[in-house]
Amino acid sequence: MKLYRIAMIALCLLLLSGCWSRRELNDILIVLGVGLDREDGEYLVSFQVVNPSEISSQKQTGRRSPGTLYQGRGKTIFEAARSVTTEAPRKMYFGHLQLYVVGESVAKEGLSSFIDNVLRDNELRMDFNLVVARGTKAGNVLKLYTPVEELPTNSMLQSLRTSEKAWAPSVSITMDEVLDRLSGDGHELALTGIQLIGESESGDSPKNVESFRTPSRYRYRGIAVFREDRLVGWLNEEESKGYTDITDRLDSTSIELACGDNRYIGIEVLNSKSKMKSEIKNGLPVMTVTLRTEAAIVDNQCQDVDVADPETIRKLEARAARVMQSNAEAAVKRAKELKSDVLGFGDQIAKEHPAFWKRAKKGWNEEYFPVVDVRYEIRLYIRRTGTTGNSTLDQ
Repeated sequence: MKLYRIAMIALCLLLLSGCWSRRELNDILIVLGVGLDREDGEYLVSFQVVNPSEISSQKQTGRRSPGTLYQGRGKTIFEAARSVTTEAPRKMYFGHLQLYVVGESVAKEGLSSFIDNVLRDNELRMDFNLVVARGTKAGNVLKLYTPVEELPTNSMLQSLRTSEKAWAPSVSITMDEVLDRLSGDGHELALTGIQLIGESESGDSPKNVESFRTPSRYRYRGIAVFREDRLVGWLNEEESKGYTDITDRLDSTSIELACGDNRYIGIEVLNSKSKMKSEIKNGLPVMTVTLRTEAAIVDNQCQDVDVADPETIRKLEARAARVMQSNAEAAVKRAKELKSDVLGFGDQIAKEHPAFWKRAKKGWNEEYFPVVDVRYEIRLYIRRTGTTGNSTLDQ
């Protein structure tokens, strides 16, 4: 019996492989951001890697930047990435990738090569976010010195998620969602755009964060509209708000209602829910978009607007609902012009009318989507007017 136990323990020990695939921190470069551009017929890949000694609170020296940008060129993305080894002292590790910035040139040519490269890399997780560099190269975005957060990717990722929840014309899209959009029917891809503003030449210098107002900074602006895997156009701020309204991505935003010369009532959207329903009438699709929104009055610059009066509240609710409908109509109009169903109307029709969708899906973007009749049922309810009631200040 004793020999039997010894033999079983020995067999179990043989099955324990240990950390055979481990990598020591001293042997790798941790990549937090990747930029992909197309330049002179080649791919330009930028890797933003972290400098651990500079972001550690215990070992900061202040003599080096918190990260380093390595760049490589090649006829394929893989060749461009491997060419970086000629200057990078360690091998890149992508297990902690946070942000992938795609240049407009790549987005216009198509994301197929980028997607193929990502899917073949077993190190990459699919939870990193994608954005499109607008009016600048993706590499320029990643070498920007940013305040508060030492690494640009951390700053950009947090700002993207915050603006999606509090502002509305931004959407946080992960690689998982990109694959879902590109592999499915009836719903095209949309990504948030990021641009550099101010003095772009000073963005990659530590001096950029030495003043209260950084000379060079980033800003999320507009939503990139794709047809299949190619960038075909942009939604402006109004259209982007309409997009988030319709696609049920709206968490919170602001609505301003004029109440005099350069005076406004500020309304904060507290939560909003969107639903879509489809019908087929006379052989053509009809979509009904239903929005139910709760809001609060957060700013009243007009003394003659009595927010304690229920009738006044009803009028403000109706006006705010019309603003939301105007944004939604603008988004639908622009999407139709671009012949790209980023709103997911086709996906809804496929669920509710599969027989019609089977006939229509092949020419959906070009033939059916531009003539979809869209109807709106928008209800906005002002639940709170703040703690002060009407303004007591002379205006």
